[in-house]
Amino acid sequence: MSSQKTLILDGHLDLAYNALFHRRDLTQDINELREREDPRPPGPSHPDSLRERKRQESPAKGTATVSLSEMRRGHVGIALSTIMSRVQMPTGTLDDGARTQLAAHALGQAHLHYYKALERAGHLRFIRSAEDLDARLLDWSNPSLETPLGLILSMESADPILGPDQVGWWHEQGLRSVGLTHFGANTWGHGTGTQGGLYACAYPLLDALAETNIALDLTHAADLTFWQLLDYWQGPVHASHCMCRALVPGQRHLSDDMIKALIDRGGVIGIVFAEYMLNPEVDFDDPSTYPRTARRSMSAAIDHIDHICQLAGNCNHVAIGSDLDGGFGRELSPTDLNTIADLQRFLDLLARRGYSKTDINAIAHGNLVRFFRQTWS
Repeated sequence: MSSQKTLILDGHLDLAYNALFHRRDLTQDINELREREDPRPPGPSHPDSLRERKRQESPAKGTATVSLSEMRRGHVGIALSTIMSRVQMPTGTLDDGARTQLAAHALGQAHLHYYKALERAGHLRFIRSAEDLDARLLDWSNPSLETPLGLILSMESADPILGPDQVGWWHEQGLRSVGLTHFGANTWGHGTGTQGGLYACAYPLLDALAETNIALDLTHAADLTFWQLLDYWQGPVHASHCMCRALVPGQRHLSDDMIKALIDRGGVIGIVFAEYMLNPEVDFDDPSTYPRTARRSMSAAIDHIDHICQLAGNCNHVAIGSDLDGGFGRELSPTDLNTIADLQRFLDLLARRGYSKTDINAIAHGNLVRFFRQTWS
């Protein structure tokens, strides 16, 4: 494997979700994975699923862009990958929620054990500390096709945490980043697509999280929830996969005031590679505006990077949080992206837009490396 490529630390992937919900064997070559995708069944994949029973298969599946070998090929050597399970009734666009928190907890356990199985098989290694992070960086300074990927375990929606007394256990398992909310209103408060804030039960959970070195992810927080979290939480904050509301409308994205607040707190914002996050004609709050295919290239993501860097006055608070295969596939990925390995070509686009090698390294991995080193110091 070429040592000339730049290491990429992807701040947001849903590897376990794709393996378990979309039945993907991520250890396969991407072309083999695409060829062997399960045909759409006549009904939901499990009779107790909350998927809409009148639909054949989740419309969010799309064509796979992520496999472990493609991550290695693209030098995406380290990633924050999720335990992603939330309490939510199915909607016209979302059909992967659990009915109860106990069920969400069980699904979260399944995601955790999938990562443990990948580690046991030698595909990845958990990153739980600054020492682990440095070891993985050393691995990827001269990697081979067999070099294990580094995993920083994150959680998108804290529904799998049954209560404050379970936070310590999750931390022992390797959890290092948590977003309390996701889509809809869950156990702890209001997320994307809703109006409201935190529930009272969220504050003891935050107190328990503060006893660890787990970072708080503000992605998918409703506006009031976002500001309540920033007001109460004194620890490290980041937004693993968000875009700029000034460029693309919708509550899902960050306003300039939110971006400035994250910058003031030393946070890092990950840029998403999805058409409905890049296209200014799409209003995330209005599903009728969602496109069926992509029309924007990866260069559209640089507009958001530019905007954040202008607000910050530097390049220290932006990263990649691709979210590839996170509820969409190649059809809604940038038009010039075939697989996650093409993120290396995105770094070339940054250079063409005038970003220096130092700034490109910071965006590719350096800013998140610094963020977690400080979080774990």
